[in-house]
Amino acid sequence: MEKILSNVVIFALGLVALSFLVFIHELGHFLVAKKCGVRVVTFSIGFGKKLFRFKKGDTEYCISMIPFGGYVSMEGENPDDDSSNSPGSFVSKSVGARAAIAFAGPFVNIVFAFLLLIVLYMHGVEEPDSNRIVVGFVADSSAAAIAGVLPNDTIFELEGKPTKGWDDFRERVGIRLGAKVPLRILRDGDTVSLTMVPQEMVVPAKDSSDKALGMGVGDAGIYPRHRVVVNGNPIAGSAAEKAGLLPGDTIVEIDHQRIAKYEDVVKYVSASSGAPMTFTIHRGNNTLHTQLSAAYSEKYKRYMVGIQMAYVMFKETHEVRRNFPQALVKSTSTSWKMTTSVFRYFKRMAQGQVKADAFSGPLTIVAVMGNVWMAGFENFLMILALISINLGIMNLLPLAITDGGLLLFLAIEAVRGRPISKGKQLVIQKVAFAFFLALFIFITFLDFEKIGLFLK
Repeated sequence: MEKILSNVVIFALGLVALSFLVFIHELGHFLVAKKCGVRVVTFSIGFGKKLFRFKKGDTEYCISMIPFGGYVSMEGENPDDDSSNSPGSFVSKSVGARAAIAFAGPFVNIVFAFLLLIVLYMHGVEEPDSNRIVVGFVADSSAAAIAGVLPNDTIFELEGKPTKGWDDFRERVGIRLGAKVPLRILRDGDTVSLTMVPQEMVVPAKDSSDKALGMGVGDAGIYPRHRVVVNGNPIAGSAAEKAGLLPGDTIVEIDHQRIAKYEDVVKYVSASSGAPMTFTIHRGNNTLHTQLSAAYSEKYKRYMVGIQMAYVMFKETHEVRRNFPQALVKSTSTSWKMTTSVFRYFKRMAQGQVKADAFSGPLTIVAVMGNVWMAGFENFLMILALISINLGIMNLLPLAITDGGLLLFLAIEAVRGRPISKGKQLVIQKVAFAFFLALFIFITFLDFEKIGLFLK
């Protein structure tokens, strides 16, 4: 029951976030339409059956059953609407006025994200301590392992360009599935050049009844550094208790061999055969060295020191606060990167370096936003900005039934001096609607496969 309630909360938070983005998008259309003297018939959050409605003036405001989207219905907006002679009709307005109405929704989404990023950067966000990638450990048989990447390597260059932290590294590798990716690495003071071929990121099956899930993007198979810590009190009478190990101690080295994962501890302790070992421990700001000798366990058939271990990721970020001019510059840079990311994915998909599985529909978007919101509000606001920009850009694409499609029709009308005939517009819209309906169904099937990854 607790799991079900948690998932309901995640989904509810995600719906609130998506509905807000839809609301400000449609509000942009609504306000500019009103300013241009167009009669707005309906302002709806969601599609389908109207669950809640009220009317004020000429406009009916409602919340509809299907919450993944919304619309503003204007008099004379559809090609088969015969109200073109009405002074409040959309089609009776100038090309410039109609273009402004169409552009307003995406514009509001993009501007909202830009302003939100400025506020975030002024408030302070976590950013990488270094642009370089310090490898914690490498997954067996992964792309990085095959290329020869080792734990403790520092990756400073990817495809001839400097790395910019883990997030940038993952994105750049993600859109290079199956392609050769040159790396430059620092290893023990030497520079090493390697070539890696990213494999598809796969989420392993949870159990025998489940199946592994391909995510459609490339993956290197390397992970940030983690600390191996003592989890809970050592076993009474054990070597660890006698040596004074405490919960939360970080095991840094054993006999001067660096510890990157708990398997390293098991390996070195097992190989000691009971001989004294020197443990290097971090406790708070102090570094301690202590000796202990493992005892043989008949139950587990290996040498043990009497501790349980856990992973804690190294904090490789610090909070950065900016003044307004600095936040303005950073917000511009981030907004541009978010804006162009859509086109980078489309380009790589055409080249076969991203699969269709990488794209997410409204179900996954809602689950992701709800999950991130519960994990931390700052990260949620960052992903809210990302999705808002993507919503704006996708609506500006010239795809018939989008705002960009309407802008394309208006551009043709401006050049020709007259609009495309109503018959042709209807045919184009019907074909486009059928295409987008099929695409929506396809992406929704992908969503049902992915959504379990973001719910508990």
